[in-house]
Amino acid sequence: MKLLRLFHPGEDAIVYIRGAKVQNRHDTDFEYPFRQESNFWYLTGINEPDFHFVLDLHEGSGHLFVPRRSVQYAVWHGIVRDADFYADTANPDAVHYDSDLEDYMKARKPSVVYTLNADQAALPNSYSLKVIDESLKDALTDCRLIKMDDELEKMRKAGLATSVAHVEAMKVVRPGMMEYELKAVFEYHCVRQGMQLQAYNGIYASGKNSAILHYVENTRQLHLGELFLIDAGGDMDGYMHDITRTYPVNGTFTTLQAGVYDAVLAAHNNSIDRAKPGVKMEDLHLDAARDILSGLREMDVVRGDIDSMMEHNVFALFFPHGLGHFLGMDTHDPGGYPKGVDRIQRPGIQYLRARRTLEPGMVLTIEPGCYFIPALLNPAMEDPALKPYLNVSLLGNMLDFGGIRIEDDIAITETGNENLTSVPKERSEIEAIIQSTK
Repeated sequence: MKLLRLFHPGEDAIVYIRGAKVQNRHDTDFEYPFRQESNFWYLTGINEPDFHFVLDLHEGSGHLFVPRRSVQYAVWHGIVRDADFYADTANPDAVHYDSDLEDYMKARKPSVVYTLNADQAALPNSYSLKVIDESLKDALTDCRLIKMDDELEKMRKAGLATSVAHVEAMKVVRPGMMEYELKAVFEYHCVRQGMQLQAYNGIYASGKNSAILHYVENTRQLHLGELFLIDAGGDMDGYMHDITRTYPVNGTFTTLQAGVYDAVLAAHNNSIDRAKPGVKMEDLHLDAARDILSGLREMDVVRGDIDSMMEHNVFALFFPHGLGHFLGMDTHDPGGYPKGVDRIQRPGIQYLRARRTLEPGMVLTIEPGCYFIPALLNPAMEDPALKPYLNVSLLGNMLDFGGIRIEDDIAITETGNENLTSVPKERSEIEAIIQSTK
């Protein structure tokens, strides 16, 4: 187990982690769909509620504590398994019932307990116990940051299934549809492929809503001549995928839409080409920002020297979020900021979700975007330091344009990267798909 290597061999300590419980909506009996806590699932492979896991660092042994289900549980849920079942499937060194956890701890009496939530740990207080929670979090982050071969295979499957759902949504987009109808189409095709849970609350944004970075209302009607942005992904066996595509509702990009789209696509493709071991994520972001500015300058949206625009952070007016984040058992997988590494206090880049040097086995999103956000552009068009770089007359007519984002998921390899996403993104391909089903 990778986790063992991150602690002192033979240390008189244990790792304790509690699995998730079923959650109810407020004070009702409505149960949210169960999804195991990611760290517990990572360590045990079990996606059921009410379990506990102990890793004995002195012995190097794993102990699984399983719930003893009642007859009523069987009546309502129909799943009752004894300890022997988990001994065969989860393959720990020992299996116990959860009622034996306190007796086990009293008998074991470790000098230190590493846990994720010290205040929630179901541990006896009958003896002096040193509980440390930060070390386990750091160790699990280090483990999850670099994906093993079986994890990468699961992510390939998640990528394939999510890509299919995106293409199916692209096929049916039409003026007059509601945003939530596209959400229904996407989620339907996810479920058809076995992904009953979504990786996150998807974004289905039309028109000016596509400039709202985390738009989730999904209640607007799509109109002729507008763009539609879909940022959504499925959960396949505990591993996430996260894809964004933006395309014209009627199947044909206008000249203005095409210009902005090509600027984002250039930043997207160039970022993927640049992503390889040894590259810093903040450098990827800044290079993508330069690409977007170059595209906007070709359209005469911005004016002036690229270096000067970068120095004045003009890019942050159009690209206000980070280039990407780590991906795995969570949509925003842990590990973005290692200890001692702080956020860069600079417009745009301060929102990077990850600031690391890329290594083989990392999986991350590449998602540059260009948005026309009135709250950012209106003050900038009045700012004496920024106004000279902006074509105010053109921008003034683009405040309802919305935004364009293109996102793929990649795995860093020894020599470069593997793209886990297979949704078309060239303008000609997108137009052909939408128009072919009209």
